[in-house]
Amino acid sequence: MTFEDLTRMPLACVAKLARALGRTLPALAVAAACAAALGPAPAGAQAIRAPLNIQPLVIRDDAGGRVDWRAAEIAELRSAGRLVELRGECMSACTMYLSLPGVCVAANTTFGFHGPSFYGIPLNAHDFDYWSQVIAAHYPAPIAEWYMSEARFSVNRTRRIRGSEMIKMGYPECGSNA
Repeated sequence: MTFEDLTRMPLACVAKLARALGRTLPALAVAAACAAALGPAPAGAQAIRAPLNIQPLVIRDDAGGRVDWRAAEIAELRSAGRLVELRGECMSACTMYLSLPGVCVAANTTFGFHGPSFYGIPLNAHDFDYWSQVIAAHYPAPIAEWYMSEARFSVNRTRRIRGSEMIKMGYPECGSNA
């Protein structure tokens, strides 16, 4: 996005973009929506522009959180084509980042898997199965199968896998500079 684009953008979009700049992901979503509102560039202004050099989002020591919120965040990251690095501890809902194309894993990362609950309180059978499937849908087939057959039944105990094992399963290793 160039300065020229900003000057053609509706004022409401510019204001939203300015508020969102401190938060990279929402800023990308606002910029995309505002750019779409601009429509195609005028004739003769269709010059090829280099893509923004956006650094990967580094997720480090993430304890997890709500599955629905994490799924929405991952959908935004996927839509934006944002690269993600997983480092440190990646527990619970954090493991859902494994579904992103271009995600990389540090060898010393620890991934923690467990079944869905409501802040440690068991869910009824229907909700347990539903949220288990939502989580598993964010894993490649071998991990999803293991999660559905074993790990999801560990509600009060976390099943851990090292990043080095994920790398052996085919995930790219993140560079050592982060």
